[in-house]
Amino acid sequence: MSLLDARPDRTLGPGSPAGTTSAGSSAEARAPRRTRRARAAAVGGLLALVAGAWALAPQAVLVTDPVPSVPAADGLLVEGYGPSGTLALHYRYGQRTALTIPLDNASVVPFRVTGVELVEPTYPLLAPVGGPVEPVELGPFGDGEVVLEFEFTNCRYYHERANNTYEQVRLTGTSLGREVTRTVDLAVPLVVHSQVIINCPERTFVRGDDRRI
Repeated sequence: MSLLDARPDRTLGPGSPAGTTSAGSSAEARAPRRTRRARAAAVGGLLALVAGAWALAPQAVLVTDPVPSVPAADGLLVEGYGPSGTLALHYRYGQRTALTIPLDNASVVPFRVTGVELVEPTYPLLAPVGGPVEPVELGPFGDGEVVLEFEFTNCRYYHERANNTYEQVRLTGTSLGREVTRTVDLAVPLVVHSQVIINCPERTFVRGDDRRI
């Protein structure tokens, strides 16, 4: 029996080292191709994930309902008035108050807040003053706050038993380059009572001049 008859599965080609089989050569040639395909699939999956996150960024932003606060001289938290209490503001015509709004990003995407405003009635007893707020960068699950300044005004439109209630705040900004607008409920609403504005300096007491709400 010859050596070729004894080892039919081994084929020695020109320049091939002894002990190398054709099956082994094919397997080694296929291995780099499989690695390249796996890497390409991983990169494609990552790109798809990034593109999906970018497309869904506006919908993914979630902000926790904020608890507003004012200086102690400007308001009082009335516990038991509503599910979480109510912040009753002390109306003083022509004077100003500062309202602090905490911001808590409850999502995995960043949110750059560029605008914050109370959702107001047609004739708000709180009129915003000052310029736009400074942008606030909220990282994933990050937090921050903005301070808004208001002036007590518009008392001529209200009788002595009327009031304003503010229950929402509107946030605008961007997330991953996409524009975002969110209207969120205040965890503790604001109420401006008008019982203390009977002597409103805006009123003329001329029939038809002072439209009441």
